Amino acid sequence: MASLWETIEDAPLYGEHLLLGGTFAGDDQLLAMPTHYGDPSSERPSFSEGCALVDLSGMAAMLVSGPGADSFVHACCAQAPLSVGECGFGAIVTGDGSIASVPLVARTGDAEYLLWDPLERGLMLQPWLGFLAAIEQDGFRPYEGVNVEDVSDSLVPLLLWGPQATAVLGDYVRDLSCLPAPGTVANVTLDRIETLVASLPGLDVPSFLLLVPPRAARVLWRSLLSFPIVTPVGSASLSSHARHAYPWVGHAQLDGRLELAFEQLVEWELARAEADFIGARALLRDIG
Repeated sequence: MASLWETIEDAPLYGEHLLLGGTFAGDDQLLAMPTHYGDPSSERPSFSEGCALVDLSGMAAMLVSGPGADSFVHACCAQAPLSVGECGFGAIVTGDGSIASVPLVARTGDAEYLLWDPLERGLMLQPWLGFLAAIEQDGFRPYEGVNVEDVSDSLVPLLLWGPQATAVLGDYVRDLSCLPAPGTVANVTLDRIETLVASLPGLDVPSFLLLVPPRAARVLWRSLLSFPIVTPVGSASLSSHARHAYPWVGHAQLDGRLELAFEQLVEWELARAEADFIGARALLRDIG
């Protein structure tokens, strides 16, 4: 298990999963979510017909803030630059051209970014970003003032994914315009619960990542499940559907060193064509 809890039983919604008949693979899994709830085949239609609800507790979440945060993220994350309120997936490439992580990156302020990665590779985010932020040469620190903080236990991440996701969240707000459009992030009040909501980009149906205060996670979880069109979904069905929705997910789920061609990263919008990010030189060298 990730370092958030002593055991998976300490996770915020563990008891809720047991009540729903969730089956867990063991204590050593990264996310504190069941593998499935009963028959996995009953979960899969929710992505295309109703709305899947997934607990992503345990995924890596990093906050990058302070003076120079913008230039730091621009150097570390390969995707196109983000304006405040935008989010998107981007590759984080190491100096040898391998992919350390492919997080969802959200720019939540002029000098503030949040990065999330639910895959095992997300465990690389803190050490790699921390290393880069502390780089010093001849007494000069290019990213002095940048703060990299692990905030994995600060908010409980819930994923709503399916054609009815907008309708479900719309029941909590006065106007659907309060909800973020694909590729954007916004603060949304859901039944008096202040929630950071990111709308995932590049999908055929709506998908919202809800970042909920731990004290309110159980209340909102139960509230969302009160909708007949909402189905709790485990890691097996989520993994299968994510691989279908995003072509790079299957690669990122593999163990060991991950190498992807520069042109492929650009095609998947995980990297910008300017190749001015850390690791780009190694990627281009492979082309040569």
